[in-house]
Amino acid sequence: MRWEDEGLLLSVRKYGETSALIELLTHSNGKRVGLLRGAFSKNIRPIIQPGNQLQITWSSRLEYSLGEFKVELVKSRFHLISRNKEKIHLLNLVCTFCSAYLPERDSMNNLYQRTINLLDSEKELLLNLLGYIKWEMTLLKDLGFGLDLRKCVVTGSSDCLYFVSPKSGCAVSQQAAKGWEDRLLILPGFLKNKDEEENVSKKGIEDGLLLTGYFLKKWLSPVKNYNSEPLFHTRDRLLDYLRSNL
Repeated sequence: MRWEDEGLLLSVRKYGETSALIELLTHSNGKRVGLLRGAFSKNIRPIIQPGNQLQITWSSRLEYSLGEFKVELVKSRFHLISRNKEKIHLLNLVCTFCSAYLPERDSMNNLYQRTINLLDSEKELLLNLLGYIKWEMTLLKDLGFGLDLRKCVVTGSSDCLYFVSPKSGCAVSQQAAKGWEDRLLILPGFLKNKDEEENVSKKGIEDGLLLTGYFLKKWLSPVKNYNSEPLFHTRDRLLDYLRSNL
């Protein structure tokens, strides 16, 4: 068995004296783990940095065995990201969420492209965080836990959507929410109206992070036997970073 693809490097774990198990989010073959021989040689070691984009060849005698990778560098971005504290946070979160929650071998090309766009973005802080919130929305959707923000779950109307039900993940209109506002999550304007993206506010980003964070914890954490507390602690630092830098 043999295939070629492009992938974003998520993690590297030493395996034996000279080899490593590398984990990638690929364009067409989903998340994959495989053996890379000679991983710590002077030619290969600089290439296998999380966040780098690689051209990969996977080969194995059997389709569902571990298999071996051969890699070539497509784009090095780790050294650029490491200069920006905000981007380091985003890279760590993206890599950890993908590593922890994505199933292996399931195609995630929509999430892959959004991940590349997010990591390559050179926009200002608020717009980068907006992109990250949309990345989390895509992650939830591609894992089967997408939020339904098209219309009010109570009235069926698509007008005046200001809240999200924490139980169902569906939008709730201002009228239907009367008397229940303190029990609902706020729906940021940029998630219901693309025209509001360019004028996104600090408050809107905070509401967005609280919204997606709630459902990531609720729906993803119970899925796998995984200690998610450190991951969400790191994620919470995004809010601290936002509040201290604006």
